[in-house]
Amino acid sequence: MLPKHGKIECRLCFSVSDGNVRKPNANWKMVNDPGAWGGGLNPHYLVLGFSKGETQAGIYESGRFEDIAFAGMRPRLTEALRAMGILSAEETSDAKINDANSNIAFGSLIRCSVSRIDSKALAKTGRAVYACTGPLIIKSFKEIPEVISNCTRGFLSDLPRSIKAVFFLGNADLYVVSCQSVLRSLFPTGFQQINPMAVAADGRIWIHIAHPSGLNGHFKNWLKDDHGPGIKRVQAKEASLEA
Repeated sequence: MLPKHGKIECRLCFSVSDGNVRKPNANWKMVNDPGAWGGGLNPHYLVLGFSKGETQAGIYESGRFEDIAFAGMRPRLTEALRAMGILSAEETSDAKINDANSNIAFGSLIRCSVSRIDSKALAKTGRAVYACTGPLIIKSFKEIPEVISNCTRGFLSDLPRSIKAVFFLGNADLYVVSCQSVLRSLFPTGFQQINPMAVAADGRIWIHIAHPSGLNGHFKNWLKDDHGPGIKRVQAKEASLEA
């Protein structure tokens, strides 16, 4: 089942001696700060980022809990979810995230915060700089697979039957392939490819859409065009109509 709106008590990846920070890999840092937002009882949809970024993790420590999820990118998240037909023109992601009885649940593939040493920044500055951007995220599937396995088995393997579709934020080809490989492993029976952006598994549709981060320079093209990056929106929307 889905966790309820709020901070989550989970230390599956942590020992007592770890405290709230550990290194699951020489290059990775993990902070025990899992959370869930929006509907947690019988939502129709689940929206997943990869992990909390630096901005969101900082708010977790000292800010209002409802302000954490997708901080700084909610207007673009609203546009993306409207494009998929799961938000009306009058609805916003902000309102859905804040509502514990929402028909949309929000979280992340890895519920805790993870970040990796950025080798380019290390070479430039001479010090370890941790980040969680696209190229580094892809490395997680090979470098910290046990963390991803713990989280997906713990939070995705027994979703409520009310959920029609799960939307992953991020549609870079390698990220899509990596996530779909995790789903195939998690749900080997009945796994079916719908199109490059979507699969059917566990009785629901799993769909990749553009990440709403301001760092995503393809977002506007994904949202407005029917060619180039927009092809991925068309494929995602086709799959969402089946949900």
